Amino acid sequence: MAPMRLRRGMTAAILGAGLALLAACGPGADEAAKAPPAPEQAAAAGAGRPNVVVIIADDLGWADVSTYGLDRVPTPNIDRIAKDGVAFSNGYVVAPVCTVSRSGLLTGRYPQRFGIEYLNMDDEINLGLPVSETTIADRLKKAGYHTGLVGKWHQGGTDEFYPTNRGFDEFYGILGGMTTYIDPATPGIVDATPGRAPKTAPKREGPQLLLKGPDREEVHNFDKYLTYELTDQANDFVARNKNDPFFLYLAYTAPHRPFQVPQEVYDRFPNIADHGRRTYVAMIAALDDSIGRFLDTLEAEGVRDNTLVVFLSDNGCPPQFESCDCSHPINAGKFTLLEGGIRVPFLLSWPKGLAARGRIDEPVSALDILPTALKAAGIAPPTDETLDGSDLVAIAQKPQGEDERSFVWRTLPAYAVREGRWKLWTSIDLNRTELFDLEADPGETADVAADHPEIVARLRARFDDWSKGASEPLWPVHHKEEVEVCGRVTEFIY
Repeated sequence: MAPMRLRRGMTAAILGAGLALLAACGPGADEAAKAPPAPEQAAAAGAGRPNVVVIIADDLGWADVSTYGLDRVPTPNIDRIAKDGVAFSNGYVVAPVCTVSRSGLLTGRYPQRFGIEYLNMDDEINLGLPVSETTIADRLKKAGYHTGLVGKWHQGGTDEFYPTNRGFDEFYGILGGMTTYIDPATPGIVDATPGRAPKTAPKREGPQLLLKGPDREEVHNFDKYLTYELTDQANDFVARNKNDPFFLYLAYTAPHRPFQVPQEVYDRFPNIADHGRRTYVAMIAALDDSIGRFLDTLEAEGVRDNTLVVFLSDNGCPPQFESCDCSHPINAGKFTLLEGGIRVPFLLSWPKGLAARGRIDEPVSALDILPTALKAAGIAPPTDETLDGSDLVAIAQKPQGEDERSFVWRTLPAYAVREGRWKLWTSIDLNRTELFDLEADPGETADVAADHPEIVARLRARFDDWSKGASEPLWPVHHKEEVEVCGRVTEFIY
């Protein structure tokens, strides 16, 4: 199969000083290691159980925040989370597509354990997160938290999968994978050229409908920019629930296509010549503005110090729509098991429970979010099923380099394994196995499998052992194709 050539010209720059946090983002790794121990979680719990907020962006590339010292896209408000807490520079999701990635976050379990391996297309609302699985909202609600979802669900749309039947007391958002941000005829809105992505829909319908509450009440506010509207709803949720512990899953649709943004935000970036890239960057800026407003609300309502906030993206930036560029080695890669598909911005703060730590290079996973929330809330982990994550607060507090965690990704016919500095990538269809040293080569440009057969064998054995706990996919793969992404030949699978 001939490669689909997406973008060329990836720089050969290797991560180094550019990976460091901005000076404003707290102490560096060495300083953090010397810092006094952070408060124990129990101390914060003694002053009241913490609120838990998970903010998730959609298709936001690792390199498209300024938190890690990069100057591609300014995100001062997202950076505030890191300044107050920790920026994980090796933060991963469990899959390079949203349905699978989010199911892992919501359950704290590898989604392949329960049959979710491929994308849930918007016309497949009868497919979703199995009702046998317990969500983070289920667990926190049972412990007395008021739970809310604002934004994107994408875990099934029929009644058994509906958010208010999966642990959420409140729901305001969409059931599908994407929706138009605002009526494209609205004055003052920039719409990226149709060639960049599917044409913006003139209305919302089906899975793109904005719904609220258990009765699926349709929300007709097509004259409001969705990113801003979701922030308004999140702020209202906080104001109404500030006196009791709450859990909020704030799942933005930005900067996922379609590419729309207010003109005033677009105008901030006159130096970006490419219209599609400029619109994408402006959408990130609008998202960052919104996160700033939300953090301001937490502060104004007096709950910021005892609110555990996690920010991440569901996967990397999609190169086929050219919103990504190739000027950073791990930027593009949605639908692939390249670092750009599964490594994402990943930040955490909890002022009462964790002193600011700066950058942490220890690899972490979205699977860690649920165990972290349970530990912070003083909830015992389940004894009837396996959780696959660890406590992020404990990881941030311990000296770095104590142990080497391993992570597995599977979207057959491809899979990948990371252990320490080594990452194995295998395509069964292409009959290719490659090994990368991520410390020396974060761009995955040099296959060193032939030099380290013993490491290849060990990581293959790790995958085989992990696979014993996986299930057959609940629905088949939709698409697989050999492609070239920023000079690297790999596979799109979803």
